[in-house]
Amino acid sequence: MIPALTLKSGNKIPRLGLGTWTIGGGMTRDPLNDDVGQIKSIRYAINQGITWIRTAQNYAEGHCEELVGEAIKGMDREKIFLMVAVNQRFAKNEQEMVDQARGSLRRLGTTYANLYLIGGLEETVSLRTVAQGLMKVKKLGLAKDVGVGNYRLSELKKMHEYLGEDLVYNEMHMNLVIREPLITGVYDYCTKNNITLGAYRPLQLGQLANPGIEVLDTLSKKYNRSQAEISLKWIMSFPNIVTMPKMGSIKHIDQSVRIFDWEMAEKDLETLTNNFPIQVGVSDCTPPKPSFTR
Repeated sequence: MIPALTLKSGNKIPRLGLGTWTIGGGMTRDPLNDDVGQIKSIRYAINQGITWIRTAQNYAEGHCEELVGEAIKGMDREKIFLMVAVNQRFAKNEQEMVDQARGSLRRLGTTYANLYLIGGLEETVSLRTVAQGLMKVKKLGLAKDVGVGNYRLSELKKMHEYLGEDLVYNEMHMNLVIREPLITGVYDYCTKNNITLGAYRPLQLGQLANPGIEVLDTLSKKYNRSQAEISLKWIMSFPNIVTMPKMGSIKHIDQSVRIFDWEMAEKDLETLTNNFPIQVGVSDCTPPKPSFTR
């Protein structure tokens, strides 16, 4: 069974979710995409207990959300945790945020998101405007909770000032290689203020799931677990973090679910934390310089 964290609102979010990047294509829809096969994979993941699905309005030009909607059709909606994300370049004011939320919900075939997330920063849009748009989405009942993505500490503090207790989630690129949330204080701030931190790309686009990194290979052999499981186990050692790897096969789904069935020794977690051979302080997914905090 996949454990859950309790958000500041009192709602629960599973610690492991299904990332849907490449479902339906990439940034554009793939006309040769295996829609039927991907729908079956999503349903398989749900049946294995992965009930948190993270989507975005621009994945495959909206087709990703259509496939997720088809996959969950007929299921008990209360047992599914849908996180819907929008990139701020598509939602620069309050009305656009509401319109994008409604469009995503229509494609998903549901009336609400469990968590609505706005990611990225636009220099022409103030953080106050973003906060007002998120609150509008929530007040209209389009989302139970709201959050942000790729917010550095300065932006996160300002958004927390605007949203207060309604800010329950911040999502950042984090894994054994990318340590930005840990190094910059974002993780500590989130923990102190009961803001759940979502770690995306936990396997660094598959690089942390393959043989070739000595410390991962050694621990994989020691615990008889895959390199992916070792990498995800390290992420899960941080108590305020949830993560959503992209699971492109039944094998990947099965491996991900298994990370809660065993324990890693503290000394091995410390080895991964302190002695991993490549550690990068800033993600290429984070804006290259601090933005304004209006």
